[in-house]
Amino acid sequence: MKKASVLKVRDLPIDQIDEPRGRIRMDIDPEAIKDLAENIQEVGLLQPIIVRPEGERFEVVAGHRRFLAFQLLKKKEIPAIVRDMDNVSCALARASENLGRVDISPIEEAAIYGELRDEHDLTINEIGKRMGKSAGIVKRRLDLLKMPPQLQQAIHIKAISYTVAEELWSLGDNSAIDYYLGFAVDHGATREVVRGWVKDHKDAERRKGSAGGGGGGESNPMESRPVYVPCDLCLKAMELGTETLFRSCPKCSKLVSDAIKGEG
Repeated sequence: MKKASVLKVRDLPIDQIDEPRGRIRMDIDPEAIKDLAENIQEVGLLQPIIVRPEGERFEVVAGHRRFLAFQLLKKKEIPAIVRDMDNVSCALARASENLGRVDISPIEEAAIYGELRDEHDLTINEIGKRMGKSAGIVKRRLDLLKMPPQLQQAIHIKAISYTVAEELWSLGDNSAIDYYLGFAVDHGATREVVRGWVKDHKDAERRKGSAGGGGGGESNPMESRPVYVPCDLCLKAMELGTETLFRSCPKCSKLVSDAIKGEG
């Protein structure tokens, strides 16, 4: 019976190892690396990093955060497993590790799929099969990379959901997107609320277009709109809340009404 191969762990010099190439994540929290370094200092490294040989040096395949923590601790060596891997295998292994992170954002997930597609010529179906995702999910994430940068950043920092971003994206105009994005972030707007804003904006744009242009800029979607009612005496429109109330009997009300009509 053939024995399973045992992965050999080696202590490699830190200064012979390079960070991963390509798009890995949008940012790395320095505080998280500091916390990891403190944990390693206390209990040791529980899992070696994985590297691949690159000439006389090595490139990190998996364990980037652990590698950075060792650098922060000013360690000379780090336990590592050396594997010969081609570019596609390396990218898939790295993608699998990053997709397993609990804090990964939809934009980072999209960037991982984007690298597999753009740099390694994998189809959406192939990416889904290798990463255990449906092709539909992969495509929807990749569509996020087409969004304006401000929407991508807002999704990444969890200021809005990607469903809200999709609604804002349909505005099509960057200035309008910026305007309504600010309200969405400040007020925690839901997809349904933002959809209403977008509809109102598009309706207003159509009305401006049919009227030959003009207009005074964007309206505040959080402001209540005026409601108009007819005056009981002259029947002209007045804004609700600006009316004057007075008590009168039916006879006096008729006299006032007749007097106003007579003056007209």
